[in-house]
Amino acid sequence: MNSRYSLEAADRLGAAGGAAAVEVQHPGASCKAGSWEQIRSSVRENAPLLAVVGTYIVTCLAVQAATGHPDLAPINDSTVAVGWRYLFVAAGLPLGYHLIHFVLPRLRRTDDPRRAPLIEEWTEYRNRHFSVHRVMGLLIVCLSLAALLSTFWAFKKVLPVFSPFVWDPSMMRLDRALHFGADPWTLLQPILGHPAVTLLLDRLYYFWFLFIPLMIAWMGWTRDRRLRMQFLLTYALCWILLGTVLAYWLSSVGPCYYGLVEGALDPFAPLMGYLYGVHAQVPLNALQVQEWLWSGYAGLGPFEGISAMPSLHVALPVLYALVGFRVNRWLGVGFAIYAFLILLGSVHLGWHYAIDGYVSVLAVIAIWKLVGYFLDREALRAEG
Repeated sequence: MNSRYSLEAADRLGAAGGAAAVEVQHPGASCKAGSWEQIRSSVRENAPLLAVVGTYIVTCLAVQAATGHPDLAPINDSTVAVGWRYLFVAAGLPLGYHLIHFVLPRLRRTDDPRRAPLIEEWTEYRNRHFSVHRVMGLLIVCLSLAALLSTFWAFKKVLPVFSPFVWDPSMMRLDRALHFGADPWTLLQPILGHPAVTLLLDRLYYFWFLFIPLMIAWMGWTRDRRLRMQFLLTYALCWILLGTVLAYWLSSVGPCYYGLVEGALDPFAPLMGYLYGVHAQVPLNALQVQEWLWSGYAGLGPFEGISAMPSLHVALPVLYALVGFRVNRWLGVGFAIYAFLILLGSVHLGWHYAIDGYVSVLAVIAIWKLVGYFLDREALRAEG
């Protein structure tokens, strides 16, 4: 057995009953324990996620105390708002699915004399799929990831204050070195430089935001508890290590702002000219958001942060592909195709240098494997 999260282990320990069944984090077995023990077990199960997010928040508070910057507020109104949105999706979708899954088969068996009373069937079904352990786990996940996101935005807002944008020329030269002396967007333009293709990539690029609550809902409820924790820890570390640590270390604005920041000959001016030409025909989300972010940076509105290296827009679909391949090959292939399209879109829409995406792909795979190693090691230690 590789892990205490396996269903075989759950069945063996479940036979012992009581707290041991809860310890294994098997949703079906956990309902055998009392509510308080299930809550305690859920907190223990999610302790690694709570530790990672908690460390991130404490770090933000420490930097705020040291610098006195008012924008470094990790917990704010947006934390609660995002948390409720996550809970609405993460609770609503599974609840709707299970209600349909419970009701439909029983509508077809109304005349079966062997059926147990409906209330007994629902009680058993509810205990199996909506145990206190699972509901508490979902609550922890939604609130902790909402706090993670608000802390990320707090750090991102002050990024240019503590780490000025100086890496863009180096990123541009590295891109050229990796692509035989050419800017990657020029290699893509003959293929992608058509208004219909550009519009498709623009829409797919912002479809990205819909996947976040959907993946949180799926992974928050899944019965595969090891996969759940591997996803959640990798997800959190992507925002922290890529979105904050690397973003500060390699602070850059990306091709769309290159000329505005560097004040030199802009190699991306033809790309932006093409995009604005398309934008004049059909509004592009990319350009609208780029203008909004720059307006905030220039002090003409609320500043929400700018950073190019690395690309979280590429990182998260890669993470979804890793999860997909663990569940179903074709699901993994679908997410991998989406990640590839996002990588192309990040370059074609002027958001990122190609190297931003390459670093993200390698970093996510490395984090995923390290988290898996950590979980396996802890499982072996618990068994030994």
